[in-house]
Order: sequence, then structure tokens, then C-alpha cells
Amino acid sequence: MGLLSKQNKESNSHCSQTVIADGAYIEGKLKLTCNIHIDGQVKGSIETDRTVTISAAGSVDGSIRSERLVVNGRFLGNVYTKSLEILEHGYLEGEVSASEFTIQKGGVFLGNSKNVKSEEVVALDSAKKTSKARSKAEEKKVEQCA
Repeated sequence: MGLLSKQNKESNSHCSQTVIADGAYIEGKLKLTCNIHIDGQVKGSIETDRTVTISAAGSVDGSIRSERLVVNGRFLGNVYTKSLEILEHGYLEGEVSASEFTIQKGGVFLGNSKNVKSEEVVALDSAKKTSKARSKAEEKKVEQCA
């Protein structure tokens, strides 16, 4: 089987990963449908329905919304995730909303945490639809009050 066979393309698309290399700096909004591994620096927001991993060399300043977050580097900001794990060299400062929260010996957490049910952490597409529906409902309430 060749490297570019149809079967190989299909298997790679299900388990892709974006890597922010050591020395790289990205500022802005990242919306992904795959895992992301950060060895460099990111300033802004990251949204994915998969796993975000911040390595010992990596740092993020902003917000993360993901299925799972693993911090072994530095993170400053807000997190909304089903599963959060701060590893031995990890440092997290900010607001956390998670249904599972683990801190290994040596890991540091400074901030506030809120336990959310697994069902409350929804897929990104569902969250967008829900917020649009809420906005329309709020507009109707405002019109009724006027």
C-alpha cells in the first residue's frame, strides 16, 4: 500500500493534529476540529472538540474551549472543558469550568474552578446554535417590553 492510498488518507483525517512549534508565536483565534499540541506561544482563543496539549515549552494567554486540556507548560486565562489535567510542570492561572479536574504533584493552579456536568460541555456547533436561539429569544423579550 502506498503512502497516498485512499485508505491511508481516510485514517489520517480522523486523527489529525496541529502543532505549534517551539519558537513560533501566534496571536488570534484558532478554531479546530483536531487535536492541537503547543510547544510555542499562543495569545488569543482556542476552540476545538478534541484535545489541547500545552507542553513544558509552550504557553497560552487567552481562552480555551475543548473536550480535554492537558497543561504541562504555562496557561493564563479561562478554560471550559470536560477534562483538565495539570501535569508536574504545568502552571494554570485563571477561571476553570470542567467536569474532571486533576492536578499532579508539582502542578500549580491559581484561580477559581467551577464543576460542570459533562452534559453541560457541549459541542461547539451546538453552543453556537444555542447562543443564537437565546439572542433571538432575548430580542423578542425586549420588543415585548417596549
